[in-house]
Amino acid sequence: MKKIHKLLCVPVIAVTISLPQTAYGSSDLKGHYFEKSMLSLIEKGIIDGYSDGSYRPDRLITRAEFTMLLVRALHLPVKNTTNPYQDIAQDDWYYEAIVTATSNNLIGGYPGNVFRPNKSISRQEMAAMIKRALDMKGVEAEKASLPFTDTAQINQMFIGAIESLVALQIVAGKEKQGDLYFAPLDHTTRGEMSAIFNRMLKQLDDEKLTISYTEYPYDFKQMIDIQVTRTPKVDGAGNFIASRSLVEYYANPNNFSPNSSDYLQFLDLSKQTLLNTSEINSKVLNNKGTLSGQAAAFIKAGKAYNVNEIYLMAHALHETGNGTSTLASGIPVDGKGNVVAKEKATRTVYNMYGYGAVDSNPIKGGAKYAFQNNWFSPAEAIIGGAKDIADNYINDGQNTLYKMRWNPDSPGYPQYATHVRWAVLQTSKMQEIYSLLDSYVLHYEVPSFQKQPKAASLPSAEEHYDVNTNREGQTMYTTANLNLRVGPTTSFNIIKTLAKGSRVSIIGENGGWYKISVSGNSGWVSGSYLSSNQYSIFNRNIDSQPIEVPIVNSADHLFGQLTGQPPILYKEPTISEDNIVKVLPLQTRIAVLEVKDDWLLVTDQENEQGWVQKDNVILGNLLQVQDIDTRLHIRENPSLEGKIIGSLKPSTYLVGNTTSDGKPIKEGAWYQVFYDGAQGWVHEDYVLFQDTLN
Repeated sequence: MKKIHKLLCVPVIAVTISLPQTAYGSSDLKGHYFEKSMLSLIEKGIIDGYSDGSYRPDRLITRAEFTMLLVRALHLPVKNTTNPYQDIAQDDWYYEAIVTATSNNLIGGYPGNVFRPNKSISRQEMAAMIKRALDMKGVEAEKASLPFTDTAQINQMFIGAIESLVALQIVAGKEKQGDLYFAPLDHTTRGEMSAIFNRMLKQLDDEKLTISYTEYPYDFKQMIDIQVTRTPKVDGAGNFIASRSLVEYYANPNNFSPNSSDYLQFLDLSKQTLLNTSEINSKVLNNKGTLSGQAAAFIKAGKAYNVNEIYLMAHALHETGNGTSTLASGIPVDGKGNVVAKEKATRTVYNMYGYGAVDSNPIKGGAKYAFQNNWFSPAEAIIGGAKDIADNYINDGQNTLYKMRWNPDSPGYPQYATHVRWAVLQTSKMQEIYSLLDSYVLHYEVPSFQKQPKAASLPSAEEHYDVNTNREGQTMYTTANLNLRVGPTTSFNIIKTLAKGSRVSIIGENGGWYKISVSGNSGWVSGSYLSSNQYSIFNRNIDSQPIEVPIVNSADHLFGQLTGQPPILYKEPTISEDNIVKVLPLQTRIAVLEVKDDWLLVTDQENEQGWVQKDNVILGNLLQVQDIDTRLHIRENPSLEGKIIGSLKPSTYLVGNTTSDGKPIKEGAWYQVFYDGAQGWVHEDYVLFQDTLN
């Protein structure tokens, strides 16, 4: 059973005091971390500067100063009541503020009837005063669990206040070495106070802001485990699968601040905004094609089907190109809803949300859908389309953009979109509309999961992409000079350019791009320029079947055996068509004459010399098949019962696998050998060992 917490913020009119312009632009606020929040309080007449023109944002604030600022921020009338404190006098500059705050139960003193006005205020004392101010103004809040490492150090009398302010996101912790601390006994600077005051004032000034927190009875990880199996996409075109870290980022509500437009993804779309018709027509829908003057239709649609009117407007404005699309402008149709010339039309239909506008023929499909639903005016299209939106998603429980995308009630299905940013992308237009209005109501519903991570940074661009490792380890070749990039699109920086014919090892794939490893570098290349057949690069058809060859007549050279696809022998250690000597068949034994970077200078059985890429060669000890009456079987396992994977005639040769110190690998009486690019086993009774590496 999911649990819902509700917070209600009641509107309060904030009085702005106009002050003469001061010199803070060139004062000690310039460039300070708290410059903006300090300036906000200065303009509201809440905080003053000092006689020398400074504002001292890093100065610790006293109990008297904090009380004065709180009384100003709340616009509390001064009360002439009895002074309960022995350490303040009527001629003290803070006298009226302290007496007024005390009479409003915002602050109390210490034992012995003292106030200690010049004592720096602690963070836990400050939290208690702000909580009492919110209580006085009718702001109610549930208590959030405290995520702080030092929660046990908070005085129990302040715990409740801090829990409420954390829920309202008025106070937060301090990060130290990866841990979050509240630091209850730390003192507060004027700059820190200004940031907290601004958050408090936002709660007081917000117009009927309601936030509901919905707790889901399962771990955040469980939802992510499902979501990553539903082909989440990085891009709107749906070409690239998103990484798990990117899914985790956009699915975690803690990553989005109430102060950002992204937070509108949690807006309850089943509740109306209580808009003013004339304000919408003049500020939002003015000069918006057939949507102009249609505020009443949107408001009526919202009331009729329990849909947020701002969302309907944002959806329609986006879908119709601000009311100017062909479907929004009106389509002439015949008596059956078929698109016809205007002079042959019996009706004109309108479609504001794109229903029925299939990719193959959006005008025909959208017009037919509108005709079938009797949308014969812009207002009918606005109201009728709103019903479809409500019935298909919002009234089925997916009443926020977040729920439409992630559906926490039933993760994975049904979900409106696969793009991980879909919910966030819808909010910018809504925020644009809200920013134009003076009167509205906001209802948020924010999900919460068990073991939900704290806020995290957005993964780097290259970390947005999943890496499918189904083809990991496969060898491929570049079919052209190819850029190796940091990520899987041409927008990423180039690491290096690979020459045509370069041999690469596959790490993973996404959207037709491959993450590869080559010459100590890893990065992404387009799969359009990779081939698993090295010889197709030069349009050559090569028989890759292994052949048996005599030993190279050189006891002084290191022996090797070619493996994988038959490699090309080059005149010089460079891949090019003109540089090819020939193609060496598999199982060719070679003598290695020189090593140069990733290349080997070799001589083959025909004493022809050239360069091959090092990755094509297995070096090891030489095993000669004895002169026996039958062919030697090479087995998959070191046993006579092992599956036969090949056989060789007498007096032919194999390369035996070796340990790091050059000794042959044996298991009992069996040598491990290389055969046709794979490993196998031969019995010691049928081969002669030649130690060519020592």
